[in-house]
Amino acid sequence: MTIEGILDELESLLIDASRVPFTNKRVLEEDDVIRLLDELREKLPSSITEASQIVAERQRILEKAQEEAQKIVDKAKNYAAKLTDENVIAKQAQEHSNEIVILAHKEAADLQNDAVVYADDVFKHLEGQIERTLEVVRQGHIELNNSRRK
Repeated sequence: MTIEGILDELESLLIDASRVPFTNKRVLEEDDVIRLLDELREKLPSSITEASQIVAERQRILEKAQEEAQKIVDKAKNYAAKLTDENVIAKQAQEHSNEIVILAHKEAADLQNDAVVYADDVFKHLEGQIERTLEVVRQGHIELNNSRRK
């Protein structure tokens, strides 16, 4: 019989016991009460031991769960740190890339300006050459006209 069964039977004995007139007392069979108390004494130590084992097992499970939870938290922190590190590296790479692009645009603008200056110099030189050539042509034309008039 279980502890609950023993307690139920003890309660039934008490409820079913006859009352002493004009008091709040009852008459119980001593043998029945002693038998139930003995059974209760037998059951209690094993139940207390089982309860202690259950509490100890519960505590062990809780500690293991806390350890697992801590491991998961640590892994999450490490993963977050890794992602943060990778994010920092990616951000630095992006910043470096932006600097390279800005430098490339500046160099392209400088090259374009240099090309315009060079082309301007070439055109000025060519213009000077053409003016001298035109002057020679005009001089030749004048000399041709002068020699024809004579």
